[in-house]
Amino acid sequence: MGRTIVAGMLAALVALPAGAAETRYRAEVIRTAYGAPHVIARDYGGLGYGGGYASAQDNFCDFAERQMTVNAQRARYLGPGEKNANVVSDLYHQHLIQTGRLEALLAGRGQPSPQARALARGFIAGINRYVRDVGVANLPDARCRGAAWVRTYDEMDYWRSVVATQQPTFMAGVVAAAPPGAPDLPGLQAPAERSPVPEGQGSNAYALGREATKSGRGVLLGNPHYPWDGINRFVRMHLIIPGRLNIVGAGLQNSPTIGIGHNRWIAWTHTVSTARRFGLFELTLDPKDPTAYLYEGRSVPMTRTAVTVQVKTDSGLTPVTRTFYGTRFGQVVENAGPPATPWTAQRAYAVRDAGPDLRGIDQYLEMYQARGVRQLAATLAKFQAAGFNTTAVDASGEAYYGDVGALPYVTDAKAEACTVSEMARTLWRTQRLPILDGSRAACDWDSDPRAVAPGIFPPQVLPQLFRSDYTSNSNDSYWLTNPKAPLTGYPRILGDEATARSLRTRLSLKLIEDRLAGRDGLGAAKFDLASVQGVLFNNRNLGAEITRDRLVGLCRKAASGPHPDLADACRALEAWDLKVDLDSRGAHVFRLFADKGGLVFKVPFDPADPVNTPHTLDVDDPKVLTALVEAVKQLRTLGIPMDAPLRQVQTEPRAGGERIPIHGGPGPEGVFNVITPVDLKPGLGWTKIRHGSSWIMTVEFTDKGPVSQGVLSYSQSTNPDSPHAADQTRLYSRKGWDDLRFTEAAARRDAVSRVVLTGP
Repeated sequence: MGRTIVAGMLAALVALPAGAAETRYRAEVIRTAYGAPHVIARDYGGLGYGGGYASAQDNFCDFAERQMTVNAQRARYLGPGEKNANVVSDLYHQHLIQTGRLEALLAGRGQPSPQARALARGFIAGINRYVRDVGVANLPDARCRGAAWVRTYDEMDYWRSVVATQQPTFMAGVVAAAPPGAPDLPGLQAPAERSPVPEGQGSNAYALGREATKSGRGVLLGNPHYPWDGINRFVRMHLIIPGRLNIVGAGLQNSPTIGIGHNRWIAWTHTVSTARRFGLFELTLDPKDPTAYLYEGRSVPMTRTAVTVQVKTDSGLTPVTRTFYGTRFGQVVENAGPPATPWTAQRAYAVRDAGPDLRGIDQYLEMYQARGVRQLAATLAKFQAAGFNTTAVDASGEAYYGDVGALPYVTDAKAEACTVSEMARTLWRTQRLPILDGSRAACDWDSDPRAVAPGIFPPQVLPQLFRSDYTSNSNDSYWLTNPKAPLTGYPRILGDEATARSLRTRLSLKLIEDRLAGRDGLGAAKFDLASVQGVLFNNRNLGAEITRDRLVGLCRKAASGPHPDLADACRALEAWDLKVDLDSRGAHVFRLFADKGGLVFKVPFDPADPVNTPHTLDVDDPKVLTALVEAVKQLRTLGIPMDAPLRQVQTEPRAGGERIPIHGGPGPEGVFNVITPVDLKPGLGWTKIRHGSSWIMTVEFTDKGPVSQGVLSYSQSTNPDSPHAADQTRLYSRKGWDDLRFTEAAARRDAVSRVVLTGP
């Protein structure tokens, strides 16, 4: 939010002059502490208008850059980029534009409702209003102030961004794909792109039902672990249409919807799913033509689309043209792996995504009206637009979990029958990634009339669970959502069953059981708002709890023998409180030890005891001591003391050289409150957070309605000069919470600023 608004707009009005065109939009935007926006309007268009204006105040440069990306103009304005990254991006997005997919979706079956389109139009209109009010030359964020790539936008720009977000798989591989002997652009030949789970995305979720709470009503914890920078940042938002809608929470920036939030009756959150939402097809090529593939015994020519983009160079704009090759399954992809998908004279590979098209806004608008988790589940089934697991609880105390989205209809039998190469069989066995025979119609994804679209599973066969005690997820599969009721018998493409859970999942479940038994030091048994917050910020490290003593024993033995330089590390580890609090000393030694592969267990996984196995550090395995020695050596080289407190070695930078200390730690160690730091520097430690706890939301339903608090760990604004670029980060650092002010009265009572916007 701009400084002028923060300084003195408690009662200001911004409106069209007298005699202006008839008002189309009207919205009131109230800001409370930490710049949290509360938008009050009479209809969805007004909500979008106010939300768009608030979004632009906080993060306009990010929106504008995203529009430059999805409209294939990065190379035009910024040049080719490192390793031609901007050229790759522009070619990919320009091809997506030329397919006409967006226009077909807007006109076809499943097109957005009038309410969804009104919200989108209003959102863009609000952003444009901000640009007009401020002026491109006067934008408060220097990153895009006066930039040639800043402009006004239209509704198609918004929907283009939605479609582009659904098509991220193997972007460079699709651009690089070329038949044998064809020329390659520099830097585009067989790129190495990992998939299928985007790096830096994960989450925890608790839906605590009536049997698990002190009040007998629902309690929810939403704790996504999303990137702290980039297009997947969350922003806080509160949307109100008096008498019709009241929803508070957070959504991804550049979007008018709240993706994780609550109304009066339900609260929900999302976690990254293990289900594969795309697949590959292995093409047998025509021996006479590597740009044709065999299908049901006939040669089918690939489609060819020439795509040209403009690239900024020292001599002006230079056109770059690339040919894209398509099949009945999707675009041809050439990737160095994993998985490796080379285009040879005999084989090529096509990628198919199971995207939710444009159904997402309508799904959320209907979810906002749900009065219980059964109704929410019915909405998920109706639209199948969720790209994640959904965990929810309602005021009556019923908890829910479901992975109900657009998921490729690939049964285990089909995968076994239709994987023809050793590579395909290996990837199905190890990663559950379907790479099916593209020469047979029988190997295409199945369809079911009960599903919202062809080629995806119907919702009735996807994993779901209703409970009166709890449901949970920490990014392992659906199997152990609740250990008392394991979900089993689902297709492998959706997730593993009866396999080892991550240390984070195991700690997640232990934290619930300890709270239900009242043995965690947080007061009387069962959950309420304060105790669920205490559980998250308790900052236990399960990996350390089950290995530290044996590690110290090994360390002391080595220090008295061949590795005397380990002595101070042994003392630090022994004195460590086994937490990742700011004043915890020795946590960073264990972190590097774990990162270097030291967590080797002697007792293997037992499916009959999945929460407690594997366990016992295998001190006889040489990898354990090697990891410890290397960790200590690295810390000495960096000049970082073994007993340094975490506050000194794990920080997040902000303007003016500020280094905000950050508690939490990496999930693979067994930390629930995930924080993944990077940029390890001499004398300073980790100086940047890549991803981790981001939008943290806690909700408790009471007899008087919901009570909710949250914190946006990286703060509301990406403008480094904004007063809201660091305030919630400091709040997170001290384990603080902000009231979400669910009622309109609460928002008005605590208003820091207020603006009324009207526009044509």
